[in-house]
Amino acid sequence: MFLAFDDFMSPKVILISLLSAFITIIIIFFLLSFILNYSGEITKFIPTVFNDLVEYISEKLKSYPITSFLLEHKLIMYLFRYLLYFGVGVVLYYLFFAIYSFIISFFNIFLIRDIQKKYYIDFQLKDIGIFRTIIFYIKTVIITLILFLVLLPIYLIPGLNILIFLPIYYFFHKTLVFDVSSVINSYKEYKKIKSANWVELKTKTLFCFLLTFIPVLGILLYPYYVIYLGHYIIQESIEYRYINEFHNN
Repeated sequence: MFLAFDDFMSPKVILISLLSAFITIIIIFFLLSFILNYSGEITKFIPTVFNDLVEYISEKLKSYPITSFLLEHKLIMYLFRYLLYFGVGVVLYYLFFAIYSFIISFFNIFLIRDIQKKYYIDFQLKDIGIFRTIIFYIKTVIITLILFLVLLPIYLIPGLNILIFLPIYYFFHKTLVFDVSSVINSYKEYKKIKSANWVELKTKTLFCFLLTFIPVLGILLYPYYVIYLGHYIIQESIEYRYINEFHNN
């Protein structure tokens, strides 16, 4: 954990983090500008998009008899507006995070290669391959969307609405483990190590996911998550290869 933080604090890694954040902001700005046909300053654009999304969802729900009846009560309306603003905020925040982590993934090879050269000089990096990567992401995105749709009805129930973070964590865990493993292991190694160490992997990714709750900083720490998990997976891969080679001989 602390070793990974020392690696994260290097000027090269911090530069990668800030550069990726800047690219993410530009992508989101132009993407939403295109979708919403908006032109203006980015400082005005972000709150405008946020409020427009909330108002759009509110108006849509008022068109249904049951929700329209419920929203006539002021207390329910205030609670609903609060939950809606919070929900839209969470979705936009993690949408930014998802795009940012995707951009960082292009630098994963440099982050992992740095710690490999520094600490694991005799360890050979492998590669899962682009075809399996595409299949993995299609499958993961579909499952994440299904989880969102299944859990969406309970979002307005206080207490249970915390489950809305389940699909977000699912996507975070799956992609973080795969992105790191994809530049360290072969596909066979990835499957074996993931199966043998699923508890430890979930514990480590949950720790990283909880850090994302820290506004802005939690996003910029993503290279740290990659390095932190990279150390663990390389160490497990060294042990796996040693045992595998021993049995083959």
